[in-house]
Amino acid sequence: MKDLKAHIVLFAVAVVATLLTWTRDTVDVRDMGLPVVWDRDSTEVVGVHYRNPTLDLQVVRREDDAGAFLWGIQTRDGGAPLEFPVGAEGHYLFVELAVLRALRDLGELSPERKTRYGLDDPARRLTVRFTDGQRELAVGDSVFGSTDRYALEPSTGMGYVLSRLLVDRLDHGEGAVRERIVHHFGDSEVGAVRISGPDGERRMARTESGDWTEMGGGNPDAGFGNFMERVGLLAIEGYDNLPAPQTLTPFLRVDYVSVDAQPLGFVDVLHDGGEPRKTYYLRSETTRILGRVPRILGERVEQVVGDVF
Repeated sequence: MKDLKAHIVLFAVAVVATLLTWTRDTVDVRDMGLPVVWDRDSTEVVGVHYRNPTLDLQVVRREDDAGAFLWGIQTRDGGAPLEFPVGAEGHYLFVELAVLRALRDLGELSPERKTRYGLDDPARRLTVRFTDGQRELAVGDSVFGSTDRYALEPSTGMGYVLSRLLVDRLDHGEGAVRERIVHHFGDSEVGAVRISGPDGERRMARTESGDWTEMGGGNPDAGFGNFMERVGLLAIEGYDNLPAPQTLTPFLRVDYVSVDAQPLGFVDVLHDGGEPRKTYYLRSETTRILGRVPRILGERVEQVVGDVF
């Protein structure tokens, strides 16, 4: 279990660190020779809007007291809007669309070629909003013999071939860009935690070896270590069909403190009291709203939460 958790945390931290340090100069060498549709800095991208016949997806920059973040708003098949926090893949999407590279530059398209490529009445449109304006692409049919897509920038009349990887990810919508990670910090950054629940509160310190002890020191508490491992494996299953928070029963809050005694983050864990099986939810500094937790992971935490107070 420790090895599994360590791999998950290390992977998450590596992904986030890569995205946060990415600049438009760090381009895969395999892409360097591809035609550039536009070339901007990723910090200038303020929003992405993608539409196909069944999907309307927006990813926008927002800011609150905790800082800047990306937020998603999706409508599928004309249903109710779904809002959700955006994770690492959404940040990568902003980077990718800041410097948009096509597989081929088709030059200015004649009316006949627009019709041939499915661009006279396109079913898909991609709009990227920058701090000083926006650029839009109409996305047409698949290229013969592949699933890459023809595209047209209406304002210039220029045609391109876009990678299927980009278009497929956009077509996947929320499932491709939503936040999946509860925290963006690793175990080595945690110096202490405060555990709160209906049965009281407890503060524990984490040693350099990864064990948990009372704040004043003492022998490692293996039971508390097992509890923290289970909390650390909590994940986000989705953000759809969420209940009102006031209808749920909170049973755990964990506040994380860094090794230099600074707040790192938190997680609130709640359930709906359902019988015979409950549905579990969490909220953390990365989600800002409730997210649904895989039932087995919520059950594993609830099984031991009473033992830590």
